[in-house]
Amino acid sequence: MFVHRHGMLAAVAVFAALAGLQVLPTHAQTDFVTAVTATHPIAYYRLDNITGKSQVGTTAWKSTDGVTWAVPGAPIGIPNNHFAKFDGRSGKITTTQMGGVSTTVSIMAWVNLASLPSNESRTFYVAGESESGNDLDVQFETDNALRFFTASGGHISFTPPPAALLNQWHMIVVTLDTTSHTREIFWDGKSVASDKGGGEAGKKNVFTIGESPVFTSRFFHGGIEEVALWNRALKAADVAALYAASKSAASASGAPMEDAGVSPGVASSSTPTTGPFSTTAKVEINDAKGPIQLKREEQIA
Repeated sequence: MFVHRHGMLAAVAVFAALAGLQVLPTHAQTDFVTAVTATHPIAYYRLDNITGKSQVGTTAWKSTDGVTWAVPGAPIGIPNNHFAKFDGRSGKITTTQMGGVSTTVSIMAWVNLASLPSNESRTFYVAGESESGNDLDVQFETDNALRFFTASGGHISFTPPPAALLNQWHMIVVTLDTTSHTREIFWDGKSVASDKGGGEAGKKNVFTIGESPVFTSRFFHGGIEEVALWNRALKAADVAALYAASKSAASASGAPMEDAGVSPGVASSSTPTTGPFSTTAKVEINDAKGPIQLKREEQIA
């Protein structure tokens, strides 16, 4: 093949393509914490210490003796990520967040059950603003169903498979819109239950995690972290994006991608040559005077 020298690099590119060289685009990764704060919650408690402040706003949280801290936490791509470990007997977290929501609301929490509520014959409280007659409570009940209460006795529920519930991290998001009378439960980024049951507006009580101050003795048994509260109802696309951010960040950090269906890392040739490319193809170029001497990096396709 006869090629002018100024066309040499173009020829190299052609041969590289023929040799099967793949150029993979680089995508910017958004970490989970940044993704959550970008949705503008009114409170966001990471629960990575015995006390702390919200990632947004001015509220804070504090824990009781029944809460300890452990690793690894939820698979959100943060090395040595801590979580709040509730003993199921006395552990609870109280925040300084009071009310803050009116006609619309969303709550998020990553949870990991150490025991099934059915085995302990009691309710495990996740988070909410409990009020008699005007509930805003997320909890697992004795049939292992996750229920979201939005009014006096009114709720929506979802029952995960028990085998997938115990000792595994899951992201819960619940939403309520009292204007459209819509409430919804999302499990690991996907909508799993919705209805037009509605609920009452004007939640005004203290926001707690792991136990209700009104409906007592519902101590959570297991791990909770990354708890957030919004004064709007997140859309399905918002929730899916948050869950995707956790998996994207986990992949970037080398953490296991739970339930992602793919393995982290990039496949490579079984017999790569030395140099920047995994291929054994070699480029040879001639001009009218004969072979052109190429540098080693120019020879590899």
